[in-house]
Amino acid sequence: MHRVCLVAATVLPIACATAVPRARDPGATQATHAMASDAQAVVALARTSGLLDAAVTERVIDQLVRWKRDVRDRLHDLQAGLQAELVAFADHAGMIMPDLTVLSTEPVARTESSGFGWRDDPIRHTRSFHSGTDFRGDPGTPVMAAGDGVVKFCGRMGGYGNVVDIDHGGGVITRYAHLRRIETKKTAAVTAGQVIGQVGSTGRTTGPHLHFEVRLDGAPVSPIAAMAVATMQRDLPIAGRFAALVLSPELQSTAESDVDPPKQRGKSEQRPERTGRGKRRQVLW
Repeated sequence: MHRVCLVAATVLPIACATAVPRARDPGATQATHAMASDAQAVVALARTSGLLDAAVTERVIDQLVRWKRDVRDRLHDLQAGLQAELVAFADHAGMIMPDLTVLSTEPVARTESSGFGWRDDPIRHTRSFHSGTDFRGDPGTPVMAAGDGVVKFCGRMGGYGNVVDIDHGGGVITRYAHLRRIETKKTAAVTAGQVIGQVGSTGRTTGPHLHFEVRLDGAPVSPIAAMAVATMQRDLPIAGRFAALVLSPELQSTAESDVDPPKQRGKSEQRPERTGRGKRRQVLW
């Protein structure tokens, strides 16, 4: 047992050091973390087994600590190199590399009813671009801020009806439209998940819903994609930076939506005919 522990504790650092993933290898970060975890297990074994004498234990710990330090240095250099290459590529291509980590909360429970992109206009029945995502909801359903920010606008805005715009910084703005009621005010500081209004059907709509937009430097992008990228940027920063490339204006401007918008209830359900009265005769002049 003494020899097995000694060989394992001595050979592991050397084997792992030669197995450090190269910069282009997929899964480099996960492999490095796994090796570091194995090294910690060996350190614990060396300290607690009692099968190795003090001098051997100290040598093993010394080697492992130095190896782990070197691995962390290599991982740091790898991340810095990838980030630099990514930024250079984005700059060369003229792409925006937004930081969306502030977006952390769905404005309403996810019940998508109409997607982002080109579609048939539900009122004019012409091909038009839908700059947000519509979420069905009963009138009065609470609408929450998608992230921390400052209310840039709240009030009536043409076909949007009652609107709240939140500035999250870094060129990121979210819009919440067709609200039945606004429950915040201009210049107010709001936090992620804070109620800012209620689902409604004000403005140009075919039924009650929340029209939710995410805008980057003024250009609308898919809210569903933006929220997914935001989650990835928080959990896997480098992968999130790459994923943000899908939000480039060139790609977003060609998006297609084949999902129908919310519909109003039937006419008979909205306004039942009064009993005891016949239909009024139309008079032509």
